[in-house]
Amino acid sequence: MRNFYSVFKKRFKKFIPSFLVSFYHYLLGFFSAVFYKFPSKKIVVIGVTGTKGKSTVCYLIYSFLKEQGIKAAMSSSDLFLIGEKKIENKSRLTMPGRGFLQKFLNQAVDEKCEVAVIEVTSEGLIQHRHCFIDFDVAVFLNLHPEHIEHHGSYENYKKAKGKLFYALSKSKVRKNLRGQRVKKTIIVNADDFESDYFLSFRAEQKISFSLESVLGEVRFVIKPSLYKITSKGLDFVLDNKKFHSPVQSKTFLYNLLAAFAVMKSLNLPVNNLDNFVENFKGLPGRMDVISAKGFKVIIDYAHTPVSIEELYKTIGTIFKPKRMLCLIGSAGGLRDKWKRPVIGEIAAKYCNYIVITDEDPFYEDPNEILRSIEMGVKRYLSEFEIEKPVEIIPDRREAIFRLIENAQKGDVVVSIGKGAEPSIVYEDKVLPWDEKAVFLEALKNYSKISTKTS
Repeated sequence: MRNFYSVFKKRFKKFIPSFLVSFYHYLLGFFSAVFYKFPSKKIVVIGVTGTKGKSTVCYLIYSFLKEQGIKAAMSSSDLFLIGEKKIENKSRLTMPGRGFLQKFLNQAVDEKCEVAVIEVTSEGLIQHRHCFIDFDVAVFLNLHPEHIEHHGSYENYKKAKGKLFYALSKSKVRKNLRGQRVKKTIIVNADDFESDYFLSFRAEQKISFSLESVLGEVRFVIKPSLYKITSKGLDFVLDNKKFHSPVQSKTFLYNLLAAFAVMKSLNLPVNNLDNFVENFKGLPGRMDVISAKGFKVIIDYAHTPVSIEELYKTIGTIFKPKRMLCLIGSAGGLRDKWKRPVIGEIAAKYCNYIVITDEDPFYEDPNEILRSIEMGVKRYLSEFEIEKPVEIIPDRREAIFRLIENAQKGDVVVSIGKGAEPSIVYEDKVLPWDEKAVFLEALKNYSKISTKTS
């Protein structure tokens, strides 16, 4: 019934003028703020946006604040945290609507939280879910083509993200944290092509983080003087302080730098965070490594062509696998159909054995999605006259078992798209899902499980 309602709502909305839908969401945001007495005026609010890395950065900021003895709240696609209270995000909505954020902020204020960290999406921004929230810090991580069919163009997608920074520039409420006034701050990834656009908005201070670039118009630059990524993790030097992380990912290093930049914006130290960084293994489903007998399994949430290619390159550089066995898919719901054959082409380029499977078909025909991905795979293999085994196995559990069955010493099995998501959504059903648990089951079934898992 719930899926029928969702499909009906999406199709019915096509007949409603867009300005009426927009006005409805705006009014909903206003009345929610009034009902909860504008809670964001009483708490420091940090908004984090970008195509990838938002959940990890939000959790890092929350954890860094906790390390400094500051009680914080966090809203993300994975979970909600209010102080020590943890609430599962069962809706899988990254930025929930219907007044949820105003209620969340009100609960955070009631629980005496000093800072709230909110994961901000383009969808939430165009539906005014950020309206009547007084942001103090806005963080831009990166921008890759995503949700293009929904927004109409890449430029519209970018401008939707910009609404967060426009809201920050218009916020007049001034707040204090631990006796110091918090400046309205924009934080940007200087290495991203769109950094200038997000820096163009007005703010009291601007901070960049980078591995490669330095922007002249910012007050602070968070940039390691040295960094390296090996099979043992990340090592980098920041402000003459050595840091080590067990996470083997350049993307994670960017996430760390973004969280450090937030600490800088709040006038909080970072040199006492080395123990946390060394012991944090990353969020579940993000570069999640399982050591099997003679080979490794890597589970990652990568779902854009850019992030998928970066993941494959990183694995090739760090682990130097004999073969890469890849599980690939793409979300349905008529979203980003353009990227399905592109994902197939990327897999054909980097992987030695490919299994195409369901990710989240939603209300689309799953077979149509799978065939579109397969078309990209075959197009690349044909163009370069390469032969590689390619299978379509819609059942994701069966697909995982097939990969583990074929894994040999020196291989790396790579799964993308699901990460730690708790379900696979079809038009007529929602299947509970635990990607890591299924991989461990498959390893045990084929007697390839190792005592060392992470």
